[in-house]
Amino acid sequence: MAKRDKRTRKAIDRPAERHGFDTGGLLGHDATYNVNVTESVALSVDVVFACVRTLADLTSDAQVGEFRGTEKLIDSRLVLRPMASITRRTWLWMLVAIMALYNGAYLWRRFGIAPDGAPYTLEPVAPPRVQWLSATRVLIDGEDARPEDLRWVPRMTFPTMTRDLASLIRLAREAIAAAWAADSYRSDFWQQGGAPQWYVTTDQPLSNTDADAISDRITQKRTTSPGKPLVLGKGAKPATLGTDLAAAGAADATSKLGTSIARYFGMPAWMVNVPSEAGSLTYANASAAGLDLVRYTLQPGYAGPIADAWSDELPGNYLTGRRVVLGLNHLTRGTVLEQSQAYAIATGNQAWMIPSEVRAELGLPPDLGLDETGTPAPALERIAP
Repeated sequence: MAKRDKRTRKAIDRPAERHGFDTGGLLGHDATYNVNVTESVALSVDVVFACVRTLADLTSDAQVGEFRGTEKLIDSRLVLRPMASITRRTWLWMLVAIMALYNGAYLWRRFGIAPDGAPYTLEPVAPPRVQWLSATRVLIDGEDARPEDLRWVPRMTFPTMTRDLASLIRLAREAIAAAWAADSYRSDFWQQGGAPQWYVTTDQPLSNTDADAISDRITQKRTTSPGKPLVLGKGAKPATLGTDLAAAGAADATSKLGTSIARYFGMPAWMVNVPSEAGSLTYANASAAGLDLVRYTLQPGYAGPIADAWSDELPGNYLTGRRVVLGLNHLTRGTVLEQSQAYAIATGNQAWMIPSEVRAELGLPPDLGLDETGTPAPALERIAP
């Protein structure tokens, strides 16, 4: 009875094996890539670069204004020049690029508070530059900084993930690493003029010296005469390893990696030149295409969080004081014909805009020969230039 119990205990203690694959990865392979997906590796993938560049270009071109409620104010120093050493457009570009890659960015209040109550400068800092030693000590580029001078501007906040784990280049690590590997393989494929990994097999016994001699001979012939056919004897047969990029389906599989990366960034597939898995998408006008990008990506992910953090650095009450607005309305405007048709309706029998307002909206100078109703003014009432 005791022996039976012992055998039973051994059976219970033995881990269950449902298949013959090693544990730790899908179908037995190790799911951890050897590629360390850093910012440099990620940006070497063309789809990642296109997403970051487009997001930063469009947001940095926003119409920045300072308001109190709905009243437009004269922009203060911090709004005109948030970082002393670079322009506002470059500052916005850097901040958006960091937020795109890391799902957030630090704003570093440097050189103290100016007499107007706002920081002298706000420097965008990428998370890898920041090293938290404790809650009261932090290093930026290896130098001590005050924790209270750092403000985190999140693009999105996940409830149980740290800032490092929630960065986009970590969340999209597998897709970026796969795309990087595919690009490297494709480059090697075309540089070698064919499948880069191939081998020669034979049924004859070969020593290491013989194998090296055959390999060197084949390499010499392929290098000096790439188009000349190989002649192999004694049952030697060439074979290839890896995927033949000329085969059907290889290009489609590579393009799907780009589509996956575009989804991580929230970019429309057509804008970064990758196929959309939602099917063929045709926009009726230019404003509809821009509206999707502004509504679902730029405004909630970048313009909104940046404006909130920027407004909080202005002196005064955040709720009732001054605030910063990043306007992206110019991205949703249609063609000149579409705008003209809309303004024609707006200035019709039930007009809610007058001609001078339309001219101001289009960025045209006022017509001094027209009155407010749009009719020519009497000659004596014309305003001299």
